[in-house]
Amino acid sequence: MFAGTWTLIKLILRRDRIKLPIWILSAAGFAVLMVPLLVKTTGSAASLAELATSMQLNDVVKLLTGPLDQATLGGLFLVKTSLYTALILAFFNTLLVIRHTRQNEELGAQELILSGRASRYSPLLAVLTVALVSNILITALMGLGIATIANEWPVGQSWLYALSMGGLGLAFAAIASIVAQLTETSSAANGILAGVIGATFLLRGAGDVLGTVVAGVPTPAFWSYLSPFGWMQLTHSTTFGYWWPLLIPLVFCLAAVPCAFWLLARRDLGAGLLPGRRGRARASRLLRTPFGLTWHLQKNVFMGWLVGNLVLVVVIGSMSNQMDKVYSASSQLKDFIISLGGSGAIEKAFLSAMLTYVAALTLAYVIQSLGKLRSEEVSSHLENLLATKLSRIKWLALHVATALTGGAAMLALSGAVLAISVNVAGGGSADIWAYTCGALSYWPLLLVFTGVYVLLFGILPMAASLVAWLGLCWVVFVGELAALIGIPNWLRDLSPMVHIHPAPAEAIAAGPLIAMSLIGLALLAVGAISWYRRNLAEQ
Repeated sequence: MFAGTWTLIKLILRRDRIKLPIWILSAAGFAVLMVPLLVKTTGSAASLAELATSMQLNDVVKLLTGPLDQATLGGLFLVKTSLYTALILAFFNTLLVIRHTRQNEELGAQELILSGRASRYSPLLAVLTVALVSNILITALMGLGIATIANEWPVGQSWLYALSMGGLGLAFAAIASIVAQLTETSSAANGILAGVIGATFLLRGAGDVLGTVVAGVPTPAFWSYLSPFGWMQLTHSTTFGYWWPLLIPLVFCLAAVPCAFWLLARRDLGAGLLPGRRGRARASRLLRTPFGLTWHLQKNVFMGWLVGNLVLVVVIGSMSNQMDKVYSASSQLKDFIISLGGSGAIEKAFLSAMLTYVAALTLAYVIQSLGKLRSEEVSSHLENLLATKLSRIKWLALHVATALTGGAAMLALSGAVLAISVNVAGGGSADIWAYTCGALSYWPLLLVFTGVYVLLFGILPMAASLVAWLGLCWVVFVGELAALIGIPNWLRDLSPMVHIHPAPAEAIAAGPLIAMSLIGLALLAVGAISWYRRNLAEQ
């Protein structure tokens, strides 16, 4: 029934021999390295107590990072690391499963694999086995590293933290195995899973915001119990240390994985259980143009990230009327917000800081959108397009322009909606034009990353996506922690975002934006020339 599974496992390990170690080390390393950094920067017991009191009153903090369990280093560790680590694991597992199931079917590779001695169930079992082993390795490295470094809480709680993360990763791998049976394309599957990750993150956030404190323990509302992120947080691993929530992802996986195999048995190879939407009998005039086809390929990615951005800014804007008293009550939170959002009134600094999150999400959209360059090339769709009158440079320019224009529209809309939400909520009088321009000031950041991506696409295409995502992780890491951990200035300056003055709390500085734009354009030019000169599907 599962013939050829071991051979397929070796094939997956061969294909992902670079990606897997990077994902595993990134997920485990982030949590482990945060321990000494927080030990170095944690204030006195009095300042931690002050911070805990302020965070309990702040619904936005609860929504984004969860409540602070205790005024201890363990409680601060959970708030600073758990949800970021969980997001890394969620995307790692979902992308891994879809890549080696639905994407293989879409490219025709699965049919070739099954023409041998492999069972039709073997590819799914093989990738789930790799996911299981990968999560075990992450759990082991994380648990061993934290237990070795952290002396502030019991060793068992370090392993509880690692096990809760491993359980979350396996839960999302199980969810991805089901979604892989539903759609006909990998892009649709990844889009659905991105929506699932976002929805479950918001469910956990709603549970934390609506939760209560029972006998000194923050207890979330019902909604958190519907989310793998909520299951992970229920352990309160480095504070109260509850082991029973580990059973929830275990039971979920034992139910979800057989369901995935059951669904696999009831569909045809290459087909999805959800019916594909029937297109028009004849393509529209726009779709018959190169731009129309490019937009058709990109529109779902754009709409998904746009909705996520708008939901985030509406929620933040609606809660802005709490910011002044909450952040002013805690010197640590106030300093943190000023480090992100600039000097001036605390409310404006907070909203400017939130625009950095919008910029990071928009940058993620641009990177995913540019991923179409490589996917169209390796799927041989590009070869057919270039057999027409479409030139290489025009094809590249269309995809780059679509990504950058979509990024600009996303930034502008997010900034405007944030200001409107603030005004509607009564949190102040926010200038819509100022917030729109403040959001658009991050567009040169998108241009720099686009230039790096295109350059690598021209000279080392297999590394383009990986380097871009790692760069995004670095930007987020520096933005969140540079002010807290005191990293060297030269290392901090490697993040392009630190050179952008946070607007509207501070005036927009034209110099860095012009310099970044010129660098991005130069990288684009070199990348375009490299792409023009190399062979198609070059490894």
